[in-house]
Amino acid sequence: MPRTSRIDGLAWVATALAAVASAAGLFTNVYRDVAPMVDQARGTDLATLFGAVPALVFALRAAHRGSPTGRVVVVGALAYLIYTYAIYGFQVVVSPVTPLHIAVLGFATWSVVLMVPTMGRAVAVGGHLRRRTTSAFLGLVVVMFAALWIGQIMSIVTSGALPSAITDLHLPTSAVYPLDLAFALPLLGLAAYRLGRGLPFGAALALGGLVFATLMALSILGLSLVQQANGSLGDPSMSVGFGAIAVIAAVLAGRGLVEPDHPHAPEGHALEGHAPNTVR
Repeated sequence: MPRTSRIDGLAWVATALAAVASAAGLFTNVYRDVAPMVDQARGTDLATLFGAVPALVFALRAAHRGSPTGRVVVVGALAYLIYTYAIYGFQVVVSPVTPLHIAVLGFATWSVVLMVPTMGRAVAVGGHLRRRTTSAFLGLVVVMFAALWIGQIMSIVTSGALPSAITDLHLPTSAVYPLDLAFALPLLGLAAYRLGRGLPFGAALALGGLVFATLMALSILGLSLVQQANGSLGDPSMSVGFGAIAVIAAVLAGRGLVEPDHPHAPEGHALEGHAPNTVR
């Protein structure tokens, strides 16, 4: 199994490249897409540069000191990079930063693939999460977005007409549909189920999911800020909704950042006298 320090090296490279790519997207005219897509890309760059990158720096340093909680936060933030740069890689017009986007996607993906098997100590992470509240929140997010995307897909299938959110970007479809329905939402649903049932790694999965959800919501808020700066901000309800998701996810995650009382718990076993998923 690869040494953790080498795996962390991949994560550090992904973080550094994401910082460079997002800074280039924000502060130069590098994108070649239509204006609405450029706004989305720069809104995401804003969240990446000032949200995901600092979170990864602090979490990677904590993980290097042996913190299993830091390791879980790293995986959650890397999941955000994978999701984000998959969209850049498959949906954004090729530009001078495309090689960086592909590199971030690759380094972040392989970091997670190699990191997950080393996370046995994460069984005790997130013991201070509000179990029922967090499980319900994650479940609500899953149901809400699954219904939204499936509804849109079925409408396209029956009517043959694409929604303006796709046509305005001059795209044949949205990369969000497969990313959410095939990957992100099932993982969040699994986290909600395991946390709600008090199963091993449920709290760790939920904490990682909350980190991911916070960063994703911040990327939508970033889009709103970019649109406001351009004078193109329309209905503010989307900003309010995703702002609420970001705040709730961040507050719930805050409790999960408390280090476990027994960080060296063996994988898959509950600790005597310690109930990591108790309701508080």
